[in-house]
Amino acid sequence: MGHLAPRRSAKQCRGMHRRLFALTLLTLAACSPSSDQQRVPDNAIRIALPTEPAPLEAPPLQPEGAVWSNLANGGVAFGLPGHPALLEVACTHAADGTALIRYTRRTRAEAGAKALLAIEGNRHVARVPLDVVKAGDPGEWQGTMTARLETAGAIKGGADMTATLPGGGALKMPPYSGAGALLDSCRASDVKPKPEPKP
Repeated sequence: MGHLAPRRSAKQCRGMHRRLFALTLLTLAACSPSSDQQRVPDNAIRIALPTEPAPLEAPPLQPEGAVWSNLANGGVAFGLPGHPALLEVACTHAADGTALIRYTRRTRAEAGAKALLAIEGNRHVARVPLDVVKAGDPGEWQGTMTARLETAGAIKGGADMTATLPGGGALKMPPYSGAGALLDSCRASDVKPKPEPKP
């Protein structure tokens, strides 16, 4: 008769099962691709994702050849001859007779937008609140400031001027005597009642 294999105890069987289970796990781990080595199809295309935010649209550049000119309404304009003015300056009045300098800036504009037009010149900086009156590119912005304010003198003098509108670009303008004359006549037309002196 053949020899019978010795019977294993329950404890030995449990140990063998544990070893077989551990060996199975090791085999599966070796065959499975890691997260760093996942399979990529042969026809896959890698796309580089941007890490920086998209740059804001650059402001419009000032066209070459812009000059000052006088307008029929007594105002002055800066722009290309034969084209709508890039900047117009005119005198107007409030209901109570206060003389106002009205600025019209033509550049790109979004409906409902508001901004401050900064005019630097003659050792002054005039900040004029503008509203969009015509959206588009170019659009149209308009606003006024009180003529008798000292900062309104930014358009008067013998030095260059700069008019900057956020997002709409900057205009570099040479001195123009017509702009100073406009401011002087506008201030002279101020008919707002003066406060009576205190007794």
